[in-house]
Amino acid sequence: MSHLMHRRRFPTLFIILILFVVVSLFLLNSCRRSASPDPTPTPTLTPTPFVEPTPPPSAADVGLGPASVDSLDFIHQPFGDGACGACHDLNGPDPKQLWGEEEAVCRDCHWQEIPDKDFPIAHQHEPFAEGDCSSCHVPHAGGYPNLLVASVSETCNSCHDDHGVAVEQPHPDLAAGECNLCHLSHGSEHPLMLRQAEAELCATCHEEKLDPTQSFASHTEDTDLECSSCHDPHDPVAEAAKVERTTCLTCHDDLPDPNSFAFPHQPFVEGRCADCHTSFHENPDRPMLAATQAQSCNSCHEDHGETIHQPHPEVAVGECLLCHDGHGSDHPQQLVQSEEKICQNCHEDQFDEKKTFGGHKATDLPACTTCHSPHQPKVSGELVAQACDECHDDVLVSRAVSTHEPVMVGECSECHSEFHGQTVTSLAAVENCTSCHNLSSGRIQHEPVSEGECSSCHVAHSSRHPALLTTSAGQLCGECHAEQASTFRTSKHASELSDQCAACHEPHNGNIDSLLINNTNALCESCHSDLPHGFHPVSGDELSCVSCHSPHGSAHKADLYNTGDALCLSCHTFQLPTPRRK
Repeated sequence: MSHLMHRRRFPTLFIILILFVVVSLFLLNSCRRSASPDPTPTPTLTPTPFVEPTPPPSAADVGLGPASVDSLDFIHQPFGDGACGACHDLNGPDPKQLWGEEEAVCRDCHWQEIPDKDFPIAHQHEPFAEGDCSSCHVPHAGGYPNLLVASVSETCNSCHDDHGVAVEQPHPDLAAGECNLCHLSHGSEHPLMLRQAEAELCATCHEEKLDPTQSFASHTEDTDLECSSCHDPHDPVAEAAKVERTTCLTCHDDLPDPNSFAFPHQPFVEGRCADCHTSFHENPDRPMLAATQAQSCNSCHEDHGETIHQPHPEVAVGECLLCHDGHGSDHPQQLVQSEEKICQNCHEDQFDEKKTFGGHKATDLPACTTCHSPHQPKVSGELVAQACDECHDDVLVSRAVSTHEPVMVGECSECHSEFHGQTVTSLAAVENCTSCHNLSSGRIQHEPVSEGECSSCHVAHSSRHPALLTTSAGQLCGECHAEQASTFRTSKHASELSDQCAACHEPHNGNIDSLLINNTNALCESCHSDLPHGFHPVSGDELSCVSCHSPHGSAHKADLYNTGDALCLSCHTFQLPTPRRK
């Protein structure tokens, strides 16, 4: 029976022995990985704020040889604890070698920081994807956080030198080289290893730029449009200041070739879109411009500024693009149509020859801008004179004796109130003269006055003769009163009153026959008060000085109509007495 019991105990002891051996081997392997070859315990590094940190045991102390350490500002914990075996295979042929692949060794402790390779992230950093941790991190100790081989920007720029420190960085954190504010170093579910979707990431600082109620206008409606479509995230300030045509063409591929225009806009030719499109964020109503069209245009064309008079409502609110194409045109001044068609769109009546234009026919003038400034079309004051002088530079004669006052002050519109009028001279009506020159008094009118023919005697602008006469007074009057003019030249009056018909006659109207300025005797006595009348009465209504004397001259002495008895007999008829018979 005892023999039978012994045979029953043998399997139990055998199982216990096997378990003992397995446990011993497991513990031995664990010790090999964690224990130091030197039985001397590793001293603990305990830096204090006032004492320099004590270097950990050198690699030589653990049989690995000297380790390269440039700084002890940041220490890898196993290295600081002297646990070299946490990373190195101390039982292998070369203790400098890691106990496994670099990625596996790092992942053994940093498994929370390194995504699982079995579930890869969408966008991995290439060194991480290749398991090359040491391309960015030092294994023992260094002078930069996270044991980076250099500062964040220097580490990144060692591969991404096109994002180098020379670029302009508007954000303080970026200027300090904090690439990891936007990027995750190992990888991300977002392109370019961004921490968030691009718009969300930018909005963390630029929330107002992405608010559709405040900015971006129609750009917010395009879900495919990213901030980086227009901005370089590493050099955003420089890029924003020079949005180039090539950038805009990535979306706006319907923009024409600037070389296809006869008259292209120079900023568009040079690709300086931002000269006009100064902001795509600050105006929700007009995606193209930062403010009104006028403000954008006036930044270069300040002579067309908001201070000028703008008669058209659209122009007054700065709608420059009603007439101009911002990119270019086949018409001068980048006009959207020919000048005539643009003006005619609003001013059709001025182009109807049945109603208007007169001497200023649209077909005869080079363009509306011959007289009008398109930015200040209501012409007035000196601007009228300047506009008129472009064509009518002959209105002012040289050595002028008299000049019409409106001409002197540049007020052409005083007389030419309708430049598009129907009359040949573009005058509104003859009342242009009478509106300033009151000629309505007097029952007797000079024929040109009664017929409104002021220009038969006067020129409108300037003259070499007094009172704007077309020629000298004597010659002018003689054109109609040839008989009087022919005798006047030889009269006694001619020597004293040469070219002074107005010394005796009213030129326009009066109440005395022959348009005399006074009754006959009073008029003569104004100069001949010292002459005796002799025995002949001249004060009656039927007898005056001109009953005997011709005021315009005669062939007889004292400008008498005749001589001797012949003059007297022209009035006094009598019969000679019958001779007495002898």
